[in-house]
Amino acid sequence: MTQHSGSPFTPGYGKKPLVFGGHETDLAELRAVFTTMDFGENHSVLVSGLRGAGKTSFLAELEDAAYEAGWIVISDNASAGLMDRLMDTTIPAEINRLAPRAGVRLAGLGVWQLNAQFEYVDRQREVKPQLRRDLVALSRALAGDAGILITIDEVSSGKVRLRELSKIALEVSHALKDGANVMVVFAGIQVSLEDLLEQEHTTFLRRSREVQFQRLSAPTTAQVLTDTAAIGGRTFEPAGLTLLVSISQGYPYLVQLAGDYAWRNNPEAPTITEADAESAHARAVQAIESRVISRVYSDLSEKDREFLHAMAQDDDRSKIADIVVRMGQSDQYVQVYKNRLIKTGYVQSAGHGYVEFSLPYLGAYVRRQLAGDGDDQPRSDDGWDEYPAPPLP
Repeated sequence: MTQHSGSPFTPGYGKKPLVFGGHETDLAELRAVFTTMDFGENHSVLVSGLRGAGKTSFLAELEDAAYEAGWIVISDNASAGLMDRLMDTTIPAEINRLAPRAGVRLAGLGVWQLNAQFEYVDRQREVKPQLRRDLVALSRALAGDAGILITIDEVSSGKVRLRELSKIALEVSHALKDGANVMVVFAGIQVSLEDLLEQEHTTFLRRSREVQFQRLSAPTTAQVLTDTAAIGGRTFEPAGLTLLVSISQGYPYLVQLAGDYAWRNNPEAPTITEADAESAHARAVQAIESRVISRVYSDLSEKDREFLHAMAQDDDRSKIADIVVRMGQSDQYVQVYKNRLIKTGYVQSAGHGYVEFSLPYLGAYVRRQLAGDGDDQPRSDDGWDEYPAPPLP
């Protein structure tokens, strides 16, 4: 195994982990499509899960596998202007990546003007450009040897963005009907994907393969930590590994973050110890609270927070009947918010009539908010007491 220079853990945004944990079956079956061209149910895929649960890394795994198999990969996020970016920038760039033989085929279709090196020059304007025509033409240029992977990350529930995504879904569905070899993958939290499915022209997406990201199992978490450290040429002291598994709670972003902090505590030592893991504990939890949990909490509605407040009164799982009493609402009313929070991924069912927090450390964060010390930070001694701001003249 080739050793990695520096920390092999990758907590930065958009950084693909060197060891991807979980969803081995999904990855294997989707990767197989890139080589066999046998799509089955995999023309469209919906990837849902918490922020930091591994959705973007999953897309990166698929993109790498598709590139290796010679596919065209069109990758973007669901921000405004997506259709224009695909048509005016991304697809022309992919044309310029085509092998000469595929470029010859594409030139013969007359959709684009290509130069002598079969690079993009301009689009023929006899017919209004459409994504469906581009996808069909590119697919024919590949002559069945490869296909087109489209990945769209960060699907959100904004009306304007959902309308644009529904148009893209319509174009892809027409391309599929016309024989294009396309796999399209949308990723976002579950409630946003469900909002997408309610839009016009997204009927074919309702038959998509679904991949749901939740926390990794404890054994998988330990394996990811161990294998990642091994890439950097280091091993774990058993107590250190156990503590890091406990700290990360199977949350993929926290696995990388805590692993990175522990690694950097004593990077020259051959073994990551319990002391290294202890040094990572507070830093990792504080980072996850400031970067993820506080933002999740601030995005929730008042009633969503009220539901979480009622849950936070329990140390373990919460009984729905108790939440009904604590909120002073009807069971039907409470069920609406329970289902919505489950769809966001922050809460999960914990047996018949029970729920529990699914985002690690969210419960502890809510309890501190209720205690009034969520923002209780020690006053820093930065020397400014000696330099009070002068009054305005």
